[in-house]
Amino acid sequence: MARILAAAVPVCAGISLEYYFSCIDAIGWGCGSKLPHNVTSLLGVMEGAASDLRPGLSQQMIEIHEPVRILTIIETTPEKMLHIMEINPAIDRLVRNGWVRLALLDPESSQIQYFCQGKFTPYEPTSTELPRVPSSLQWYRGWRDHLGFASIKDEA
Repeated sequence: MARILAAAVPVCAGISLEYYFSCIDAIGWGCGSKLPHNVTSLLGVMEGAASDLRPGLSQQMIEIHEPVRILTIIETTPEKMLHIMEINPAIDRLVRNGWVRLALLDPESSQIQYFCQGKFTPYEPTSTELPRVPSSLQWYRGWRDHLGFASIKDEA
């Protein structure tokens, strides 16, 4: 499991963080709009011929994504995960410094625990209610921001 996580966690974190930073500051960390771009040395893009290199994602790629940090859920025990973090400094830094969020599903009890302030803490949901709506259109009509989950059930 440690070898799989050594590859998966940093790669997924990198992709997630590229979207995250490009969303929170599309001009500074992203690359703005695609329209005036020139590809530069297959490294990134520039606006025109003399601008700074813009290595982030374009506004057109990120406008449908919510800027959140990735949540990785792993089926294991806290003791095993702490050992993996101990032997893999890359995973340890990503998790302990808050660049990725980590939750564990205990294989014996099915209890979920999340990593917070250096330790795993049992997760307690704030609500067990899931909104029910008759159609997707009714759920998202009039909204511009991201919506939570809902159960779509045709009540006819």
